[in-house]
Amino acid sequence: MEGIIFAFITVLAWCSWVAPSQNVPLKGQQTRTFYTSTAVLILGVIIAAVFGFKGLNSETFFGPVIGGLVWAVSCWFAFVGVSKIGMAKAFGIWAPMNVIVGIIWGIVLRGEFIDTSTQNKLIAIVAILVMLGGIVLIVFSGDSSKSKVSKKERIYGLLGTAGAGIGFASYFIPINMATDGHADFTMWVGTFPLGIGMFIGSIILVALSKSSLKLEKGKHYPLILLSGVLWAIGNYGALVMMKPENLGTGQGFAVAQLCMVVNALLGIYLFKTPEPRSRAANITIIGVLIAAVGGAIFGYFVTN
Repeated sequence: MEGIIFAFITVLAWCSWVAPSQNVPLKGQQTRTFYTSTAVLILGVIIAAVFGFKGLNSETFFGPVIGGLVWAVSCWFAFVGVSKIGMAKAFGIWAPMNVIVGIIWGIVLRGEFIDTSTQNKLIAIVAILVMLGGIVLIVFSGDSSKSKVSKKERIYGLLGTAGAGIGFASYFIPINMATDGHADFTMWVGTFPLGIGMFIGSIILVALSKSSLKLEKGKHYPLILLSGVLWAIGNYGALVMMKPENLGTGQGFAVAQLCMVVNALLGIYLFKTPEPRSRAANITIIGVLIAAVGGAIFGYFVTN
């Protein structure tokens, strides 16, 4: 029952973390990244304090900080993608890309899946092809009549989304390299130095772009901070959901693919990008469903 409860929490949080700040008017996505990172850091400090900062030392601290720097840039890429092509398309592209890039990193850095059975390799190839098929559909789904974007904006959006797809799959590399062999280290505490890296990375982005941290209205501050809180809640929920005694990594990974579907529905029916019931919206939903199925197949059959 605990696994199911935290699966629900994870899906609910990760499928909606981008949404709260989307109607907050900003000139640059660096500011959105700053407040999102700030919220993650604050929650990370609170949770780590509860655990007594157990497992953090000179060896395990700086890997998550570097990972946080990568995450901050990835988050900025994600917000650029969402601002240009919409939440449904952006999330629907970068989420399956996370899986594919993660598989590549696993093979290159750890030799994962090389010694697995031929059946698992075939299933993995099929899953990747299915995810790629979903991504292609989303990329070429077009725009609805009420959500036209210029070719230049579309290219920027796709590049930003691709950057998020690569970055969100890569920020765990320095964390894993620094914490391998440290059995007492967990991301419950590790999210604290991760948040520090996010915060530093977001400050650098703001400084380089000379973006203002001032928002137009006071009510915008809690909205934009909520994005970071939701991401962090999803992160902690996933840690519990994927425990061996709950759903485990494979089933938990498969459940997490639901985030793509729910996020697409929110993007289309709440933010109307693309316009609901338009050809672009219908193809986007189909592409997201296909990509989610591919991710679920890989998670359930290959990582179990």
